[in-house]
Amino acid sequence: MLARYTSIFAVSLSLATVSLGAEPEACPDTQKPPQSAHEKSDSLSALDHLRAAIEQLKAAGLIEETVKLRELSDQLNRRIMEERAELARQVEALQEQSEQLRRLTGRPDKILCRCCFLELSGKAAAEFAAAAEPVSFTTDPQSRSNSTVSVFKNAEAAIQLLKQSGRVAVVHASPDIVTAPGQPATAMSGGEFPILIPAGDNQTSVEWKRFGVFCKVVPCLLDNGKIQLQFSPEISHLDFKNAVKVNGLTVPGLTVRRVNTQAELNLGETLVVRTVSNTGSQVETANAESDTAPAENTISLFMVTPLAID
Repeated sequence: MLARYTSIFAVSLSLATVSLGAEPEACPDTQKPPQSAHEKSDSLSALDHLRAAIEQLKAAGLIEETVKLRELSDQLNRRIMEERAELARQVEALQEQSEQLRRLTGRPDKILCRCCFLELSGKAAAEFAAAAEPVSFTTDPQSRSNSTVSVFKNAEAAIQLLKQSGRVAVVHASPDIVTAPGQPATAMSGGEFPILIPAGDNQTSVEWKRFGVFCKVVPCLLDNGKIQLQFSPEISHLDFKNAVKVNGLTVPGLTVRRVNTQAELNLGETLVVRTVSNTGSQVETANAESDTAPAENTISLFMVTPLAID
């Protein structure tokens, strides 16, 4: 009679195990009050009940039933582990398919904006416009050397040739900026200087002004696969020729060249903004072979090339 009830108890436990499934992970919560013995019994998993039943059968000397119940427990445990492994394989396969789909659609997670701010002579700028392969202009292509905003396919290669031949006067900065599509990012190289501002009652406050090279980019992915790029570079120098004196202190002026534009281009193409100045560069030319003449207009090129990062 005892063996019969034991078999019924084992069968009921096996049915409970099938209905309850895998063991839940422990989720400790320090805010909950202590559980009663009945609540603790209800919170046990199916495998916990099986283990408890095995110990009870073993203590009662029912060896055969204990062995059968332990085999059932092992089978359930193996099935749970196999299902977990299969689920992990399915998740990994879905992640791989998602990555393949992202590559096929050409929508990168990160975009590298490779920037370069440089100065060269008008003659060198004309050579650059002739060597670079144009994509679009804001003015007539016949006068593209005077374009304000242009897009080129091989602008970086054309500039590299000019550098090697000593035709580039000054390279102010070449920052690389990484950001996610649609997210703004900035790069800054320079410093700050104080400006004294009278505040009344013989009080003076200090305001800090930045100078140097600053750049902000916002690349946005379009449905046609192109990039709508917002490009805001700035170059500023301390100008002591236009300085003023405040309370006996010399406060320099600022010479600023600032651009704020946007264009639509493909990944790998280069947005080039061209500005003209007749004051010449304020940075000493390091290349003796440069053809920049003091009386000649100085051309500043602000360049940015968006690239995808896998």
